[in-house]
Amino acid sequence: MKRSCISVWVLMAVALTGCREAEKPASENVSVSLFKQGKGVLFSEETKKLFGIEVAEVAERPMQHRVERAAQVYRTGTDGGPSSAVLLLEAEEAAALTAGKPVQIRKEQKPELAGKLVRLDGRAKAALGQVEGVVEFADPQKQYEAGESVLAAFTIGEPKPVLVVPESAVLVAADGSYVYAVNGTHLTRTRVKTGASSEGLVEVQDGLYAGDSVAVKGVQNIWLVELSAIKGGTPCCPVKKT
Repeated sequence: MKRSCISVWVLMAVALTGCREAEKPASENVSVSLFKQGKGVLFSEETKKLFGIEVAEVAERPMQHRVERAAQVYRTGTDGGPSSAVLLLEAEEAAALTAGKPVQIRKEQKPELAGKLVRLDGRAKAALGQVEGVVEFADPQKQYEAGESVLAAFTIGEPKPVLVVPESAVLVAADGSYVYAVNGTHLTRTRVKTGASSEGLVEVQDGLYAGDSVAVKGVQNIWLVELSAIKGGTPCCPVKKT
């Protein structure tokens, strides 16, 4: 998001909040007026309209457990054949998988490709305590090269009720994942541990409770207000909801 966009927002916020301090830049005044240390960003009808904020309750939905493991491509497809990758699985994970299980192969800035598990080899278990798995995936454009590291994702087990939020609610930062939870009159940035994802929803394993409300739209805008309030530096550690 360009800085100029922030300037437009804060100028609009000046009119809404009534900030008129001449001794400081308008952007700094407004950001500080909207952000309170230890609480978060002010949650009001004005800020909802200004930043396109929508909130929703954290809910339970049935979802399968998702396992992601690092894998290495060791062979690219030839003559239209599939590419292959190898990975290591924990013994309990391998026990829940069988040949033919669908798998998704992905890497940042590359398209996700569909594949399947073709073999499980327990010979490595005695030495490494893990089971070797081999997956194959179609890659006609040869976007993944031999020797390249990728992520292989499986779903295992029966669907179980878990807490979920829309993907749009999750802010992924360098030090982890966060949501903006409704905390009285503020939106508090709260660290969460995420799990499986499916159909636009993300499992929240820790950090929220059923019935909590979080911002599901306007999250990046809230984040920019927080950054601006602390003068463009790295935000302080998130605080627990009170």
